[in-house]
Amino acid sequence: MFDRITGLKNILWAIGIVLCLVALFVGFVFSAVTPYHGDADPRTPNLNTIKEEKGTVDVDSLTFVEPDGELHELRQTTDAGEDYIRSAVFLTDSIMIAMRDQSLTGGDVWSSESGSLPMGNIATWNILYSDGSKISPVDACMITKPSVLFLCIGSDGLARVEKADFISGYESLIRAILVASPETTVVCCSIPPVTENYSALDDLTSDLTNEGSEWIREACREVGVYFVDVAQAVRSGVDLNPKYASANGKSLNAAGIQAVLGYLRTHAIDN
Repeated sequence: MFDRITGLKNILWAIGIVLCLVALFVGFVFSAVTPYHGDADPRTPNLNTIKEEKGTVDVDSLTFVEPDGELHELRQTTDAGEDYIRSAVFLTDSIMIAMRDQSLTGGDVWSSESGSLPMGNIATWNILYSDGSKISPVDACMITKPSVLFLCIGSDGLARVEKADFISGYESLIRAILVASPETTVVCCSIPPVTENYSALDDLTSDLTNEGSEWIREACREVGVYFVDVAQAVRSGVDLNPKYASANGKSLNAAGIQAVLGYLRTHAIDN
């Protein structure tokens, strides 16, 4: 009887050992065929690790000049060169989206995934950041800290927004950017016109783009940032020169973007 119990115990131990060896073998095979790429970086930037302790910020002190009611428009200068454009960041809407889609600046160009940034929704804008994440332009400035930021916005939804709302939203965006990145120099661009025969559901006209550019001038006077009239580079009379227009008659083509970039190079910030 005792020998029978001992034999059963040995059999159970043998079965247990075999099962353990099988489990170890399966684990070894699984680990051998499964690649390991290290810990994955989060797709969306962790903004909490980037934010600095700023306390209470005096927004007016963050601008390049104390707002004095004057328009600080960039005038003609010597050619600042390609590095001036390449080192800057551009925030653009659909009228100059070719900057991003055709990589024409050599640097960062921010816009929404669709390339549209409606002025009526400025508080909820998200841009497609360099890592593929979607974040606000303000958060992008907080991360990137651009030395110069060109705002090439204002055409999308222009016919659907009131003057007061346009200016308020534009000023709020600038102030928020300056709080997030106090060393950034903001340059606001005028809105290029559309072609003479442009007709679309957005009801945009060259007269409206001129009016919107005046609203941008008012925002620049109020906040104290630079203004540059890039529309001069692509205008023929009051309308967009057809040779600078894409097929839709509104967005600038590659030649139009190059004309704008050339204008910016010869109307540069005087450091």
